[in-house]
Amino acid sequence: MKNIQLLIAYDGTHFLGWQKTKLGPSIEETLQGVISQILQEDITLQAASRTDAGVHAEGQSVNFFTNKELLSLVNLQKSINALLPATIRVLHIEEKNLAFHPTLDSIGKEYQYYICNTPYQLPRHRLFSWHVSHPLSLKDMERAALDLLGTHDFSAFCNERASLNKDPVCTIHSITINLLPNDQISISIIGNRFLYKMMRNLIGTLVYVGLKKIEVSEVKNILQNKQRTLAGITAPAHGLHLIRVFYKQEQQK
Repeated sequence: MKNIQLLIAYDGTHFLGWQKTKLGPSIEETLQGVISQILQEDITLQAASRTDAGVHAEGQSVNFFTNKELLSLVNLQKSINALLPATIRVLHIEEKNLAFHPTLDSIGKEYQYYICNTPYQLPRHRLFSWHVSHPLSLKDMERAALDLLGTHDFSAFCNERASLNKDPVCTIHSITINLLPNDQISISIIGNRFLYKMMRNLIGTLVYVGLKKIEVSEVKNILQNKQRTLAGITAPAHGLHLIRVFYKQEQQK
């Protein structure tokens, strides 16, 4: 038995998220089908993050187990990429110890969210960033971000009530807001874990602060009151990118 980890990137525009669904194509089903075809055995994939429909990834971590004798992981990677649609690519492949699990062993994730803060959005950006046409105050957004750092109960930033039965306490290590060329904005958030749609709700709240719809001073109250209705909207999925999944050094061997 071998435990194989894949680092994958994908354009999530035309997929209904990572997880298999009867409603349409998913990343999981597409990748699983290709690997099963190559190995001629049924395999099951596990992923570090169940990204939503339309969300993209540059560093999704996935694994599967196989009984096949694999002569060359490099050749397997080439074969998988040859059969995958151009919207999904395996960037790296390696064998892990049998105990490795991409979700349970993760100690953190980095997401980036892109915003076009322009009167009119360039068409090439429309599938990968949120178009916010009114001016944003980056200074206010940065001030509000400071109150989100650290360990908090993030119930106010979770969309699904069922998820509130799970541990709502998460730690945000960093929030970095950068102004890019052509008035694009990137917001990078690194945390130990994220609740359901938490990342997009954090972004929606920061944007509302930047638009003066939420006062900077209110962010602390939103955290303390734990009410989803007090926070900003859920930012559109297509601006979100999973950049990296973090593991302890010994778990990477």
